[in-house]
Amino acid sequence: MKILVTLAWRNLWRSKRRTMITIASVFFAVALAINAQSFQQGSYELMIDNMVRFSTGYLQIQDVLYEEEPSMDNSLLVSDSLLISVRPFLKRIAYTVPRIQSFALASTEAATRGAMVTGIDPETENRFNSLPEQVVEGRYLAASDHAVLVAEGLAGLLKTRVGDTLVLIGQGYQGSMAAGKYPVKGIVRLRIPELNNNAVYMPLSAAQDFYGAENRLTSLIVMPADPGDADRLTEDLSAAVDSNWYVVRSWKYLLQDLLSLMEFDTASNMVIIYILYIVIAFGIFGTILSMMIERNAEFAMLISLGMKRRRLAMVCLLESLFISFTGAIAGAVLALPVVAWYHHHPIPLKGDLAEMILQYGFEPVLPFSADPKIFLTQALIVFVMAVIIGFYPVYKIFRMKTVERSNR
Repeated sequence: MKILVTLAWRNLWRSKRRTMITIASVFFAVALAINAQSFQQGSYELMIDNMVRFSTGYLQIQDVLYEEEPSMDNSLLVSDSLLISVRPFLKRIAYTVPRIQSFALASTEAATRGAMVTGIDPETENRFNSLPEQVVEGRYLAASDHAVLVAEGLAGLLKTRVGDTLVLIGQGYQGSMAAGKYPVKGIVRLRIPELNNNAVYMPLSAAQDFYGAENRLTSLIVMPADPGDADRLTEDLSAAVDSNWYVVRSWKYLLQDLLSLMEFDTASNMVIIYILYIVIAFGIFGTILSMMIERNAEFAMLISLGMKRRRLAMVCLLESLFISFTGAIAGAVLALPVVAWYHHHPIPLKGDLAEMILQYGFEPVLPFSADPKIFLTQALIVFVMAVIIGFYPVYKIFRMKTVERSNR
C-alpha cells in the first residue's frame, strides 16, 4: 500500500498544471460554498436572535388554556409546585423573564387608542432585551414605580409626553374591572413597528395590581444558558411540569410563520448552491477526463507489462483522493479567516435599505455564522463529489482493452 501511495503522489506532480487546475476547482468550490452558507445562516441567526429577544424568548411556560384563549382568566399561577418543577433545571437556565400581558384602552385628553400593556420586571427585562437603551425621553422604570413607559409610536398617536398622565381601562382577572391612572415616566423606541405603535410597559407588581391578578403571569419566559439547548430544555420542562395546568412552548412553535418563511428562503438559496455544485462537478470531471485521455496509452502499456488492473485503479483513485482532500482543506482554510472576520465585524448596511430593515425590527447588518458544521458539511459535500468523480478512471481502467489499443 505504501508503494501505491508513493506512486499516486508522484504521478500528481508529473503534470503540475493539470493537478493545480483540479485542486483549484475543489478549492474555490469549497470556499464559495462555505461563505455562501455562512452568510445565509448568519442572517437567519441574527433574525432569530432579534425576534427571540424582543418577543417570545427561547421558550415560555404558559397556562394550558392560554393559547386557546389568551386572556387574563387563563393566566398561570406561579405556584410552589411550578417552582419545584423548574428547580432541577436551574443550572441550564440563564434567567427567567416574568410577564403579564393584555390589551387595554389607553387614553389621554387628546386621544384614545388600544394598547398592549405589559407588566415587566425592570431588571430582568434589561437583561433580556436591553429595554433601557431604547428609552429616548425620560427615564427607565424601577420595580417600585407606579408609572409607565409608552412606545414612541403610541405616544405620538396619543399626543402624550413625559410627565403626562395616561388612563388605562381594561378587563382584569375573572371579569373584574381594570382601571387606573399612571404618569408617563419615559418614551421608548421599539424596533418592531407593531409594538412601537401599541406598547405600554409598567412594573410587574403594578400590572398585577391593575389586572387584579396577584401572583399570576400570562407567561414565564425561560432563557437557556446555552441557546442550542433550547429544544432539549423544552422537552425536559414539558415532562417535569404538571401537564394538566401548564404547557411549555419553544420559540420554534411560537414563531412558526417566521420559520416557514426561512425554510422557503433556504430552499431557494439551496437551488443556487446546487447549481454551483453541478458546475464544479463538471469542471472536476472535465479535468479527470482530460487526464484519462492523456494517460490512456500509459495505462495500456502498464497493464500489458503485467501491472494488475486493481493496483492501477487504486493508484488513480488515490490521486483523486489526494487532489480532493487537498482542495477541500485549502478551501476551508481560506474561508475560515473571511468567515471569522465578518462574524465579528458584520457588514453594515446604509441608506434606504438600512432604514427598511430597521422598520422590520432587525439590525441593519449582514453577519456571517461561525458554526463549525458549515465548514465540515460543505467541505465534505465537495470532497465526496470529487471522490465519486474519481471512480471514473477506475471504471475506465477495468474496461480498457489493451489489445485493441496496441493494434491502433
